[in-house]
Amino acid sequence: MASNYWPRLREIWDESKRHYRYFGSDLETRDKNLGEIFSKFPETRSSFMTETERQKLKDLPKTVTVFRGGQQSTIAGWSWTLDKREAERFGSANASDNRPLLATVTGLSVGAILALIENRDCDELIIDPLTITLETAEFADITFERILT
Repeated sequence: MASNYWPRLREIWDESKRHYRYFGSDLETRDKNLGEIFSKFPETRSSFMTETERQKLKDLPKTVTVFRGGQQSTIAGWSWTLDKREAERFGSANASDNRPLLATVTGLSVGAILALIENRDCDELIIDPLTITLETAEFADITFERILT
């Protein structure tokens, strides 16, 4: 089972880019379930990524600045990016409350990144939102700002 776990999870992740289809607005359930999923078989988690993605993750500096666009109710999520402009674009396009928000975390340990996924527009970093909160409390800085549209 362990040998197929991460490749199958990657297929599911790629097919379900918008997790609210599965979890609705229940972010507690989303975070609990995704946290459990990503905590299994940590020794082989790298097989979730392609070889190129693994190398890109390995090549990142020890600390990074990551961004997430959204709205207040969704700003704590699993998908982050190194590209501020792309996070702003995403937030502006997807904030159903018409009040897009940008979260910026500076000084985040690269060890907090569970995976890196190459996407057409920008690379996606998978980071447990609870880790962001814990990491930023001690090791990094987090700021929120409204995105002007």
